[in-house]
Amino acid sequence: MLIQYRNRPKRRILQTMEPPVVTSQPRQARAVERREQLLDAAARVLSQRGYADAQMEEIAAAADTSKGGLYFHFSTKEALVAAVIGRAGDILRRRVDRAMSDAGPDPVARADAALATLIDTLSAHRSLARVLVSETLAGSAPARERIAAIEDEFVDIVANELRLALDAGQLRNLDAPLDPDLTARAWVGMVQSTLSAWAAGRVSTPIERIYPELRRLLLRSAGVPLESASRELATRE
Repeated sequence: MLIQYRNRPKRRILQTMEPPVVTSQPRQARAVERREQLLDAAARVLSQRGYADAQMEEIAAAADTSKGGLYFHFSTKEALVAAVIGRAGDILRRRVDRAMSDAGPDPVARADAALATLIDTLSAHRSLARVLVSETLAGSAPARERIAAIEDEFVDIVANELRLALDAGQLRNLDAPLDPDLTARAWVGMVQSTLSAWAAGRVSTPIERIYPELRRLLLRSAGVPLESASRELATRE
């Protein structure tokens, strides 16, 4: 007897497969936006309260969310602080890279642009400046190490440009041989110290005048004639 397959139900193989995962772009965008809001709130609270006194409940309230919502994104305060510092470093790198590229091939102009952009960026975000260049994170050794790593990165950037300027004969008015690494460390340290005092309200000089004043000191210390510098910031408003 022949077996009839005509009425036998067909296996629906495709229906047994898991449907493809479809990424929800709006959901991802909302998650990124929410994370940015949490980091903004954390920077504000940390700049006002310092690491030791800033509480996760306070940060959650500043971000208009629950403590559980904050812990959903960041499991510990240390992780949250690391994210705040990491984002700040990313912002500074992008803006400094762009400014140095716009400054052209002149190494003095590129170093000049890097430091000017550092001040411009942090002065536009006072809470971020307080977190990065003041003692608000003194209670966290890992946070201090991360900030020191960012500082070292910018010292290396400036030192490299000074080294190129030295090789090109641009640093002529020197009483003694210039050490690019030490000079860059002094330059970044001067900017950092001045920004720290400004962020804490201890400097009365308007922020738009801070770098032009520093610039004269920095360029002279490296033997750069002011009239030959490519970027005239002294007239900035």
